[in-house]
Amino acid sequence: MKYISVLFLFFVLTLSAQEKIAVEIKEAWIRPAAAGMNTALFFKVTNHTESVDTLFDASSNAADLVEVHETYVDGDKMGMRRTKAEIKPGETVEFKPRSLHVMFIKLLKDMKIGDTQEVTLHFKNAGDVKITAEVKDNMPAPMRKEMNKKKMN
Repeated sequence: MKYISVLFLFFVLTLSAQEKIAVEIKEAWIRPAAAGMNTALFFKVTNHTESVDTLFDASSNAADLVEVHETYVDGDKMGMRRTKAEIKPGETVEFKPRSLHVMFIKLLKDMKIGDTQEVTLHFKNAGDVKITAEVKDNMPAPMRKEMNKKKMN
């Protein structure tokens, strides 16, 4: 009987060691904004698998539309466009201001500092990954000053 118990324990431990997280999301936060406006979700994603994975979409009940975006520069113009984010094996990709981000278009509610929001990230291989992001004012100081200047002009 002890032999069977030890064998069962070994089997369970082996299975749990193999159940590795495919993608890991850390430091998820959303910029504060009022209902009707746009905002963005930022985070770090690590691919713990041995194959490339792609974040191709996102969803949330907080906005009319949620999309994976990138900020681009074309000459003297800066803009945003929908994209897919490829995460190579073992790689960590940071979604941050003026780079990759998840865009919330036409918020259905206010995003106030301290609130939390559930978001589902849709990966090609890892499938749907549900996260909870906190609303924070984490914009880097130089970027915040620049944005305030643009609002005044």
